[in-house]
Amino acid sequence: MSLLKPTQRNVITCNSSDPLRIVAEKMSKNNIGSVVVTENGKVVGIFTERDLVKVVAEGISLDTPVGQVASKNLVTARKGESILSIGMKMIEHQIRHIPVIDDDGKVVGILSIRDVLRQLTAESAYP
Repeated sequence: MSLLKPTQRNVITCNSSDPLRIVAEKMSKNNIGSVVVTENGKVVGIFTERDLVKVVAEGISLDTPVGQVASKNLVTARKGESILSIGMKMIEHQIRHIPVIDDDGKVVGILSIRDVLRQLTAESAYP
């Protein structure tokens, strides 16, 4: 059984040169809290709701390329990693979204803290 539901496998990405305005529109249109940032096809970071709040609070122009403000210390989960381990990583790094990568380093999905909590709750209710 796959930990990732079909909707969690559909990872929304943007290019590091995309303006913040376009990235925020993607987040709103897709009702998501994070976007994986790529450069030349490689993952270079993640842009989250927290990053967007910081952009607004600091008065950063929405024409700024997302790569200049995205979180670059990307914490990832491995496909097949236990949900408990993923949850612990999220707590340790104080993050709410974590890309899931396969053995080739390709992003195959993304999990939110809500996804992790739901899974852990379901596992404890039905051991």
